[in-house]
Amino acid sequence: MIVVHVNKTWPLVQEGRMTQDDAVLGFWPIADEKLKFCDVLAAVFENKVVATYDITGHSRGADKKVTFAGSPSTTWAHLIDQPTPAAPWGRQGDAWPVKYVETAVVAGGDVPVEKTDSGSRAVLDDVVMILGEDQHITVVVPAGRSITIQTAKAA
Repeated sequence: MIVVHVNKTWPLVQEGRMTQDDAVLGFWPIADEKLKFCDVLAAVFENKVVATYDITGHSRGADKKVTFAGSPSTTWAHLIDQPTPAAPWGRQGDAWPVKYVETAVVAGGDVPVEKTDSGSRAVLDDVVMILGEDQHITVVVPAGRSITIQTAKAA
């Protein structure tokens, strides 16, 4: 899975001045060896997935940037409005607009707990759990799912 940061183009989509396809599919700085990840494309704005595409092909322009061919994904649509499946953008040095995640890891949920600037994050299947430094827990579940929360008895 290729995860792209659409922080500059997504506001244009929201304003109706650019299509989603143009904002998400085009002009990414991707090295040839990273094209092994090009089965799914997830677009992230403000560290939430805003679009997912099944990639059907790609081309490299004279500027060496990659443009993808693809269509909105029904398989990966459950990621929309969820936190990024890659490490979140926003830390110092996070200017590069492309990240890579093994699609099987996102599909299977076998993701180790990762430290973030604000706490810890883990993904289990299509459920995201975030534990903030303030010990606040956020659980994001896909539409149609239910959740039961049990608290342990105080010691």
